[in-house]
Amino acid sequence: MYSFEFTKFHRNLGSILSTGRRTPGKIWRWKKSLYLRCKNHPEMTVNRVIYLSSIVILTGCVSLKQTRQEGVQKISDLQAFEGTYENPFSKKSDSEFSSLWNQLNLSEKLDTLDFQTATIGLKVIGKDQIRAAWLQGDREKKSVVLKGKLKDSYFVSRHKRKIIPIPLIYGQFSNNQFQLWLGKDGQLHVDRMQNEWGWVFVFLASKDNTSSYEYKIKQK
Repeated sequence: MYSFEFTKFHRNLGSILSTGRRTPGKIWRWKKSLYLRCKNHPEMTVNRVIYLSSIVILTGCVSLKQTRQEGVQKISDLQAFEGTYENPFSKKSDSEFSSLWNQLNLSEKLDTLDFQTATIGLKVIGKDQIRAAWLQGDREKKSVVLKGKLKDSYFVSRHKRKIIPIPLIYGQFSNNQFQLWLGKDGQLHVDRMQNEWGWVFVFLASKDNTSSYEYKIKQK
């Protein structure tokens, strides 16, 4: 019975975290649920408590901050981001990794075909939603809906999380997020955060990377 309860709790926790939505209320409910299981199942080991607590703490702390103020254009609505922007960040051979589409799509699979000549069109389609379209000339090839919220002149995307847990044996967590802001010259800036951590038995490892890019506007 205990094994079933622990597995069910872990599976539900992983499902909630992987959706990318996290609130203080949810974290409080996770802690309460963990406390009740410890109370009802004294045989629950310290290692299991540490394991579950680590998931809540580590996935709850990592997020992009809106600390830069100098050079940021003050905006009060998402329409300010609308326009067509160059896709490549630079002319270097590996610039597909830093292309605008790759930053917005948050995909593990890169789109490299014709990325140097593509442009990216941004259009507000609803509250807290921007549609990004890959344009080849005047033809749209594909699009993605960006979900987030406007915060202190930044459009901050929802977290994209992935969780691969095997309790106490192996675990891998990844956290992806971007935020958009406009320079006073009208150019689009993207801050991208990629955070990963995991373990095999008791050996922990992590990788954190935050990058910033600027993309030239072609048409407003």
